[in-house]
Amino acid sequence: MVDLNDSNESMSRRKMLASMGVAGAAVLLYGASPGVVEGVGGSVMNSVYGNGQLGNLFRARGVFRPQVSIKHEWDILEFTSADGLTTGYRWAGALPYTTTANNPAADGGVGDAGWVAVYQIGLAAALAESGGVALVGGAKPSWRVADSAMWPSDPTAALKAVLAMASATGGQVLIPAGTYSFTATGGNIELPPNVVVSGEGVGVTSLVWNGAGHLFRYWRNSATWSGAVGTSHAIADMSINGGSNPDSIAVEISDTYGFKLRNVSFYGFTAGDGLVLHSRNYWVEGTTLENVSISNCKRHIVFKRQPGTASMDSFGYTTFRNVSLNVRDDQIGILVGDDAYNDAQHEVYNAILEVNIWKTGSSIGVAFGKNGAIRDSSGIFRCEQPPEGQSFTGTFIQIQHPETSGFFNFDGPVRTSHLNHAENWKNTWRDLRYQKLRDIGEPKPGVQNYAQWFRVCRIGEDKSLFSGRVRMVTDYGKASYRSASAEFAFGARGKEVGGMKPVFTVDGDGFNGTTDAYAKFAVYADAEGKHWLYFRRPKYTNYCVFEYTYDMYPQGTFEYWDKTDSPESEPSLTKVWDSVSYPSQASYIGDEIVFTGQRAIATANGGNASYQVAHQLGVAPEWYMATALSADANSIGISSVTADAGNIVIAFKSATPAGTGNIRFAVEWGRKQFNNRFRPT
Repeated sequence: MVDLNDSNESMSRRKMLASMGVAGAAVLLYGASPGVVEGVGGSVMNSVYGNGQLGNLFRARGVFRPQVSIKHEWDILEFTSADGLTTGYRWAGALPYTTTANNPAADGGVGDAGWVAVYQIGLAAALAESGGVALVGGAKPSWRVADSAMWPSDPTAALKAVLAMASATGGQVLIPAGTYSFTATGGNIELPPNVVVSGEGVGVTSLVWNGAGHLFRYWRNSATWSGAVGTSHAIADMSINGGSNPDSIAVEISDTYGFKLRNVSFYGFTAGDGLVLHSRNYWVEGTTLENVSISNCKRHIVFKRQPGTASMDSFGYTTFRNVSLNVRDDQIGILVGDDAYNDAQHEVYNAILEVNIWKTGSSIGVAFGKNGAIRDSSGIFRCEQPPEGQSFTGTFIQIQHPETSGFFNFDGPVRTSHLNHAENWKNTWRDLRYQKLRDIGEPKPGVQNYAQWFRVCRIGEDKSLFSGRVRMVTDYGKASYRSASAEFAFGARGKEVGGMKPVFTVDGDGFNGTTDAYAKFAVYADAEGKHWLYFRRPKYTNYCVFEYTYDMYPQGTFEYWDKTDSPESEPSLTKVWDSVSYPSQASYIGDEIVFTGQRAIATANGGNASYQVAHQLGVAPEWYMATALSADANSIGISSVTADAGNIVIAFKSATPAGTGNIRFAVEWGRKQFNNRFRPT
């Protein structure tokens, strides 16, 4: 039977607070996550009362006893212990609830999901004293560094002392508005867990640091806070400005989870680092940057891992929201894998990265060390040249070791505009998990009047393919454009007789020549037997877009896209195939060959009436054709084309004009006769 003889006496907020005790502040939020109560030097009663009566908050239901019906979270039962201390409790579990015992410990227990103490009689005076917030259970106090006698003459010592006090309970350490230099007093401040160091706003609270090492560091295994993990540590609402010290770091985060940077700015660490995420012995996971600006630092954000650490992923679940980097001449925006730590794996994984990179001069947007990778992540990287300042001549994305570093399985755009000298950097590209786009064209007419070779990729062994399509427009300085669209699939067949025979079909005239006005694919083998795909971008190329995919594991195709000199003059390389004179696989409609892809462009001396080209079929081809290409060849004209088991013979109407290398013509042939729909004329 439910006891209805409860006291319905209402308790005012002032009366209740006058008797609050150790767990008193929880009464304000009914056990929810407590807010920050103004701390050192402040009275809890004054902070909570305000300027007047705020009405009735709780209803006293008498002493603790069985069969009391609890219907509301503001119903209070009192229990008096053997030492005479009376505590008021409210029920934090599911409602309605009926008591079963005469004390809270035996009736659901005392805790966040059971009975929560909201006041104790007899401690009002202690709560009213300065610093009474320390008596409030569950509340997170604020600690004002300005209250320290050492501030601001020794800001390092003052802040360390306040952090030491805050470490016992957690909470917020407040740095007032103003500009404060920590350089002369040593910096190197270790942040305890569950403490938020906060200023009054970016540009309002400004800290200056040009000393050696870090200004702030959160390190789980530091000598001060050994073993502490925590999830509520952060730096917020301030600016940190550096100088020219090469050993200077604004903030370092090591071996922890859940550290946050919110509404902060780092500026001017011109020889040092802005933010360093350092995996010393464990992972650095769950790091969040929100509304963060880092500008004019030698290295703006660095992910690095200590060699010899345990074999584990390094930087998981990293989140960047509205992060802006202003990268200037000879600086790096984001470095994944410090050069000094190349033997250790650096992986940023399962991350959400939204980064804007403003770049000028010879700078690098995102650089990857030997074992640095961003994998299984999503977001957007955007790189632009600011409207003012030095023009950009650097590299957006630098991947020097694509076998072990770079973007892997990144879901989202990595994009930039065409800027001056755009051909010098990893241009517009997007990795949509398996399909990629890359533009290596020249954006401005009349500038790129030269051809450029690219080392595209190392083709994997046996079963790995590098395949896709390239579209380009070239020779646009003339009255008509020369264009081409080519489908390709390159695989190193290795031990098969004949070596390499890729898929390569072309629409348009862009590949139909030998000079640097025409595009060209070529495959070379190095001294170790590895196959490398090269591409010649013709001069005056308006755009040249690759859409491609490849199998990276287990045979290992890796892309490079490095600018290089012509591989034709490199003695360590052996040509295996090129798109001018080597055969490729045929195209079919049903069982009919549409185009075999077997052709040659021949260059010969003038003065003869006939020329021959070896076709290497062993039998006479079933179809063949020839086209004059040079002016001297066209001036005479081809009269006939014949073939036998060894050669194709091109007969001109008369002897061609004398000269050296002045006769050029293209020859195409196939083994199988086209039907009438596809027979060349």
